[in-house]
Amino acid sequence: MKIYVDEQKRYEDTKATGQCFTAVGAIGFIAIVLLDTGVIKLAALDSVNRLMVSIVMGLVFLIFFIIGMKSFMELKDISKKIDRNNSLEKEIMEYVTVTHKDELMTLASSGEKGDACSGDLYYKRAELITSVITEKYSLLEESFLDHMVEEIYSKIYSDIVEE
Repeated sequence: MKIYVDEQKRYEDTKATGQCFTAVGAIGFIAIVLLDTGVIKLAALDSVNRLMVSIVMGLVFLIFFIIGMKSFMELKDISKKIDRNNSLEKEIMEYVTVTHKDELMTLASSGEKGDACSGDLYYKRAELITSVITEKYSLLEESFLDHMVEEIYSKIYSDIVEE
């Protein structure tokens, strides 16, 4: 079972990754240029070792910079997925809570007071919500479906559990 990862969180993580890798890559390039031009002097390095350090570290910082840029390019796709998931989440929430409200509330009232948290009742309700969602939205990712079941369950049945 895959765990649902909120796309907004993924967007923020990818943005932070892009910023860090790009900054480290750029600062590294600047340090290499300063080392090669003699502004930064390292007494332990002769010209051959300095060249070797410049080449190796230059490649490392180039890779960092490329990873940072790829992260920034990925942000556009993640942003589109955020919009798509938000609208789909709203659509599913409205569909289930409006179209199947009576059916869900019938199952809500079938539990005794204090029994609303029991495992059997929870699984019956979750199963009903899952079947209602998959009836219309059959191609959802399993992790997104589980997320939606939890969101809808808490919206519909949270008041009953609190009584």
